Amino acid sequence: MLHIVFHPKYLDYSFGPGHPFWPERAEVFLKRLKETTLPYKLHKPQRAKDKDILLAHAGEYLNRVKYLAQSGGALSIDTPVDAGVLEAAYFSVGGTILATELALGGKRVMNLLGGLHHAGISDSSGFCIFNDHAIAIRKLQKEKKIKTAFVFDVDVHAGQGTQEIFYDDPTVFTLSIHQDPHTLYPGTGFPKQEGEGKGKGFNRNIILNPGAGEIQFLAAVEEGLRLHKKFNPDLTVLVLGADTFKEDPLANIKLELETYEKLGEKLKGIEHCCTLCAGGYSRSVPEIWIQFLRSWGTEDKKY
Repeated sequence: MLHIVFHPKYLDYSFGPGHPFWPERAEVFLKRLKETTLPYKLHKPQRAKDKDILLAHAGEYLNRVKYLAQSGGALSIDTPVDAGVLEAAYFSVGGTILATELALGGKRVMNLLGGLHHAGISDSSGFCIFNDHAIAIRKLQKEKKIKTAFVFDVDVHAGQGTQEIFYDDPTVFTLSIHQDPHTLYPGTGFPKQEGEGKGKGFNRNIILNPGAGEIQFLAAVEEGLRLHKKFNPDLTVLVLGADTFKEDPLANIKLELETYEKLGEKLKGIEHCCTLCAGGYSRSVPEIWIQFLRSWGTEDKKY
């Protein structure tokens, strides 16, 4: 059975008219999910606490975000902050904490607002406020529920915030498969960025050229799976960006709807894995999630 994490507060993660991020997609997806034969259970997360946020972010950053929410400011030109967005961000973190805990219990779980990978230690942009999965991993490590984790990021944009947070950490392997950052935001996430210090070799960026399609994408996923198997983590977090779809207005990777079902098939054997949904700006996002779940959401032998 699928376990879907959703809170009505997620719908407040909205940056205003004309902004490419549309939170209503969660409602469209849930309506569409009811029309399928996939069995599922909904879970409502709790709001994260400030002490959770501080596991991955600097105190000065948290104070800045709170100030911007009160004053109506912005982290960047594309990421305005108000009280509703900030509250939704707290619930997104709570949702990913819940999703990771369910995954450790053997559940197949998807959080409908997570994978906000552009949020770094002290700054952010790219529609992200808090790095929910970095916080959840740090929390589980602090509570000694896991030792190691693997971030399997297939969003079309490089997860530079996640990369920064774990860059010197050998206990968290960060993999990002994304469009060449010479051609796309955030302009970083290059193969030469492999981590530093004890974390050297535990950060991997796999680059897709603009116009790449299913063959190139799935080959990169296979390479990621080899790295994952070698690392053998206690927990895996999948950042499922739907912005690799051919109709996405912000990028230039050309995946078909069927590719996401093939992606789910390749990843379904990973144990203790949760899926996070953030990136993706076409109106096909809900259907992309459904296609992925058609394969990933079914039981299968572990690889």
